[in-house]
Parts: sequence; structure tokens; C-alpha cells
Amino acid sequence: MSLYSVFSQNLRFFVSSSRFFAPFPDTFKVKGFKSHSIFFLLVTAANLSANPFQKLQSELNETLPSAQNPGMFRMFSSSQQDGDLQKLFASGVNVVEEEEEIEVASLDLPKYINVSPVVSNTVVHESGIVVKKYTVQKKDNLSKIARSFGTDVAKIKKHNGLSSDNLKIGQNLDVPVQVKNASSSRIIKKKIFILPVQGGRITSRFGRRVDPFNKYNRVYHTGLDLAAKVGSPVLSASDGEVVFTGRNGGYGNSVTIQHKNGYKTVYAHCSQILVEVGETVKMGRVVALVGRTGTATGAHLHFEVFRNGKLINPESALNLTEKFVTKLPKSEVAGI
Repeated sequence: MSLYSVFSQNLRFFVSSSRFFAPFPDTFKVKGFKSHSIFFLLVTAANLSANPFQKLQSELNETLPSAQNPGMFRMFSSSQQDGDLQKLFASGVNVVEEEEEIEVASLDLPKYINVSPVVSNTVVHESGIVVKKYTVQKKDNLSKIARSFGTDVAKIKKHNGLSSDNLKIGQNLDVPVQVKNASSSRIIKKKIFILPVQGGRITSRFGRRVDPFNKYNRVYHTGLDLAAKVGSPVLSASDGEVVFTGRNGGYGNSVTIQHKNGYKTVYAHCSQILVEVGETVKMGRVVALVGRTGTATGAHLHFEVFRNGKLINPESALNLTEKFVTKLPKSEVAGI
């Protein structure tokens, strides 16, 4: 059999059985091909039809010492080659799952974060009359005593029930004196609400604004947006009772707290909720963590304040203060 006949038969068998080429007629001629061209074509086709992972595994086995267990270095098993390859390209490095986005700022968040609501702390002195004790000395008289204390005789006589100006040595008198600091009071001004995200950056205020999802539309923003990292603590703005926790439509995970005097606050788009309905909380209680659940363009807290069922501007509420007055024990006044 001639060399051309051998190559013709082999090439015809390969072409008819290969998935890379369409079938050719039996009258296919190879006389125009040189022998080295046909050989290169056959080798290339064989390499294309071979499994690349089997070739790689074979090269690894040849390279490794014979004493090594080849199973320890097997990269792809014949039954898992396609599945492993598919998984490799299906899992993107930069794909972030929603659960992975919840980055807790601290694994050991305290139950409360102490934020002082005190705006001012002052002591106010009030003028009035204080009574000084005096013992009558030799050569004393009511006029002399009155002048020394800056008062008048009539007041001394009235306060001591004297009907005459006569005094006895060693007699004890109560002398009423007008002073500027007869009594003192401590006045403390405190905020009714504290900022629920300490260090949060205001990104949207209460009132009409451009819709963040449609720049051609203006909408009414019902709260105050405070941008912060996912997992930042959300604090109860004031003392109260938790009346709602859970998913709330576009608000996402949210918490609602009822306060005294008809106030109510809402904390929306949280990544996690850390309180339960019915729980009594104090100002500064960590009730949730900042997130971007619900309809949100980024990680932030949406904060709302109600007064007797009506929405009010949260910034106005954050500026509200209440005054606490405490009477102090009578101050020691010089000379009294």
C-alpha cells in the first residue's frame, strides 16, 4: 500500500469521527498535500480533541517523584472536570452577597452607649433675707447693731418682738439681713432627644427633595438621613418603650419607640435589630445597627419623629430641651 493511501485512510477516519469537522465525501483527495503538512494537521487535531485536564494531570504525574502518592496532587478527576471548571468561572471574586454586606462594627457592642444630653449646668443665686445670730456686747445699742449689719432698727425689733430699745449684755438677737445670694438653685438643661447615630453625616433633610431614584421627580422626605458604615450602632434617641420591630416595606428592618409627651421615633433601613417589642429602653440603648435594607441607595439610618401622631422635623426635635431646677442647701454667706 502506498504512503498516500495510508494517509488518505487515516485522514478520512479522523474527519468522519471528529466533532470539529463536517463529514467529507469518500472521494476526498490528498495527493495535493505534502506529507509533513498532513502530519501537522493530524497532530493538531489530536491535541484539540484531547482533554486538557488529563494532559495536565499526566504531566504532573511525570514530574512528581514516583514515591509520592499521585492522588495527593490530583487537580481534576475525570468525573468532576466540567463541574469544577463551571464552578470556577461562575463564582466571581467581586460578587458580594447581601449577608456579607452586614459588617458589624464591633463584635462586643455595649448594650448602652453613654451620650450626655446635658446642654448647660448652672447655679443661680437668688436674693433674699437671711438671719444672722448676734449676742449683745457691752456698750451695744440697737442703732449700732443695725448699722453694722446694714439694716434698720425697726426690722430688728419686729423680728425679735422687742417693745423697747433696751438691751441686756449677753442677749441673743436674730438680725434679718438682705443679701444677693440668700438661696441657690442648680438649673440643668437637657436635650429631649440625642442623635441616634453618633458621628453620622446628614445626607438628606426633612421636607421636599429630589427623588434619589428619579431626578426628574420631587418628593417629600419624611425624616432625616444619617450616613454611616454598615454595622454602626443605632441608639435610642430618648427613654421609651419599643412598640415595633421587623421588616416594614421600603423602610426595611426598622424599630419604632414610643416616648413620653406623645413623641414617637422610627429607625429605618437597619441591618440588624437588637431589641424586642415591649422592651423598655433608656436613652443611648443600642437598638439596631446601620444598614441599607429596604429602599435605600446606600448605608444610612432614616430617622423620623412624630408628636401626637404628626410628623415633625427631626432636627427641630433634636434641638428641644427641658429644664430641671434643684434647690441647693443654703449657701454659706460671708459674715452670716
